[in-house]
Amino acid sequence: MIKLLIVDDSEELREYLKILLKNYHNLEIFEAENFLETLLLCKKINFDIILLDLMLPDGNGSELCKNIRKNPKIYNNPFIIALTANTSQESINLNLELGCDDYIQKPFNNREFLIRLEKFIARVPVSYSEINYNGIKICLKNKAVFYLGECINLSKNEFELLSYFLINKGLLLSRDTILNNVWKDNFEISEKAVDQCLKRLRKKLPLLNEFLLSKRGLGYILK
Repeated sequence: MIKLLIVDDSEELREYLKILLKNYHNLEIFEAENFLETLLLCKKINFDIILLDLMLPDGNGSELCKNIRKNPKIYNNPFIIALTANTSQESINLNLELGCDDYIQKPFNNREFLIRLEKFIARVPVSYSEINYNGIKICLKNKAVFYLGECINLSKNEFELLSYFLINKGLLLSRDTILNNVWKDNFEISEKAVDQCLKRLRKKLPLLNEFLLSKRGLGYILK
């Protein structure tokens, strides 16, 4: 699971963000409302992503970011996305220099927010050894796939594609994104390779016909 921390003194905004992210089943969401609570949580939990309000009641979010970046052994090295109403170029430059990875203006457009966040979710290193989904079990170490206890024979690309969908369950993945992460440096492969590989996967695992949805012109999403 990807550990995401929402830092904001507004309970209303924290609840809104949790509702916005409820379909991202690979996220474990935590929340903090001030500077001190955030530091204490970051000492206990290695977060992968932090959504950080820069105006906190007991301290400056910029200083919080600076503190986290100066002490990676204590606070890990999470992606930090600043959420703020202050969009002056000076403020943007300062917080990027202090270690923020992105900067989103309040109030934000929901779709833009999710697109920006998804880019960081996709960059979180995967540390799974086994993935389970609706009767499918994938053993990443020995690259074995089982469905309801029966071993399913997959090609290398089929295995990598299925693993990528399961790891990114709930995310809308474009064909370009899939190609870059599954086929990687094989530049001779076209986007049709995704559709052809997926067609074979659907035959071998028919439940994907129900749960893996195609969004015309956008890509695919696993429910």
